[in-house]
Amino acid sequence: MNALSIISTAVTVVFLGFLYWRMVKREIPQPVGWLQALLPIAIGCLSMPITVPVSMRYLKALSADPNSVKLTDMTFLQSLERSFLVAGGLEELAKLILILVILLIFRKKVKNVYEYILIGACVGIGFSVFEEFFYGADDEANIVSTVCRLISVPAHMTFNMLMGEFLGRAKFCKLTGKGSAALNYVLALLIPITIHTLYDVCTTLNSSMMRGEISGLVRALIGYVCLLVFEIIVLVRCKKKTAMFCGMSTLAEEAA
Repeated sequence: MNALSIISTAVTVVFLGFLYWRMVKREIPQPVGWLQALLPIAIGCLSMPITVPVSMRYLKALSADPNSVKLTDMTFLQSLERSFLVAGGLEELAKLILILVILLIFRKKVKNVYEYILIGACVGIGFSVFEEFFYGADDEANIVSTVCRLISVPAHMTFNMLMGEFLGRAKFCKLTGKGSAALNYVLALLIPITIHTLYDVCTTLNSSMMRGEISGLVRALIGYVCLLVFEIIVLVRCKKKTAMFCGMSTLAEEAA
């Protein structure tokens, strides 16, 4: 465990912990209990270890295939496909599974859409902590890469806040008959996967940047700026709409 790994992991824990605790305290009329607030983070930490063996096996198979295209030689569409397979699709699917596990554990306690959002945030935080430790321990990590990664610290948290919101909206629609539950279930997975995939194809899986092309550097800059704007919008929107989300009951006896 090197110094960069310690720094990136510590910053992640402190920063995301602060954002999450502020969210917990804002719930109306009162915050969730400590078990419901903290246990989902511990469960969320499993999402990164779930994805690593699968993505490593896939990349190993590609490296052994003489016909596979190297990342530095890929076109934008090929990079997009790789980003979807090893990042956006795989990681968001793993986090969705754990969110569903948490919802099953707390099925009688999760009472509104806001608590669905909190659970999504928890899983995103758990993933981020492991990811920052994993990348910080990489032998190729340096100050520049670490600083760039700090920009994306709230990324997984905000991806899964949206995932949790749409899952909660789907449950609310099923209970009240207002809106389409099916559409919200689709959006719960589609939106995080799309944003995550586009971000990765602009940054970590940017073949043009790896070739030293100016277009690749511009694409990376656009990716970081757009992600930062996305993170701010999601966090501010959640704060402003807290009362509305808390008022959308996901318990049958309260929604009736």
